[in-house]
Amino acid sequence: MDVSDAVDQLFSGVLPERIDELLELWGQQEDRVRLLDTPRFLLQQKWGTIQVSELALRQLWLAGYAAWRAIDAYNLPLTLFPLKEFDPEAWSLSPTHAAKEAAFDRLFDKIIEIGEHGRVEGFAWPAEAPFPQDGLKLSNPEMKGTFDLVCMAGAYVFAHEIRHSLFERGDVTPADEMDEERACDAWALSLMLDQAEQYAVANGWPPEIVRSKRILGIIIAQLTVTTLTPRELWDHSTDHPPVSERLRSVLAAATEPTPYWFWITVTSMLLAFARRTGVKIDQASVSQSFRDFAFHICDQLKSRRS
Repeated sequence: MDVSDAVDQLFSGVLPERIDELLELWGQQEDRVRLLDTPRFLLQQKWGTIQVSELALRQLWLAGYAAWRAIDAYNLPLTLFPLKEFDPEAWSLSPTHAAKEAAFDRLFDKIIEIGEHGRVEGFAWPAEAPFPQDGLKLSNPEMKGTFDLVCMAGAYVFAHEIRHSLFERGDVTPADEMDEERACDAWALSLMLDQAEQYAVANGWPPEIVRSKRILGIIIAQLTVTTLTPRELWDHSTDHPPVSERLRSVLAAATEPTPYWFWITVTSMLLAFARRTGVKIDQASVSQSFRDFAFHICDQLKSRRS
């Protein structure tokens, strides 16, 4: 199924300041993006077309709402307790916190479960997340805010694939496959952020808010990739950079000023996904700020054999 127009609409909503430029580069012809009925995560550029599975879109959606549950679970204890007293096992003794962690865990597990199920039909949708088709109808501000971030995550992953397409069409392509992946990440990040400040100012919004929200969306995209990548390949892939490197490049794009809530929100997301993927985060005392701690968590996302 050709979904090129739907992806154009996605970019128009997320990156209205770049849509004309993007369509000039990428074109407006049919079959730029095709939705394929494939029983696995599929998002790739091949033969001039971006191919995506419904399963991949659902997993990205679930990861976004899992990220929201992560923020709900970890923002409060991170606020209440100094980083030098970082002790997530003690936090879990609180029934309230344990319940919030369990809500995150259920959504995280659904990301994996739908992949193992292999299709959208017959999948038991979790109560903690709305259905994707209800996105534009959401009235709950937290659910709606998460929907916006998921859209930003989607725009980023499609932008990454568009850069592959432009390489295929004749741009000078890096000789190494991993360098091409890095170039696509960098191009997508640039597309999302380079004109965000001018767009915000033109519309009377604080630039740091617009930029920070887009970065959160990109982090959700990278956390989805991390979740779906077998841990033994996190830093031993032959064709993709280490997951920690890819996340670190996004964190580094968060230049100051940032909103007061930004780094604690990022830390909450990283902390929850790291815990559920089996990464034990320690030595929080070396971190002097939530920004430092976010980078510290990122750097510990390593393959088990490292």
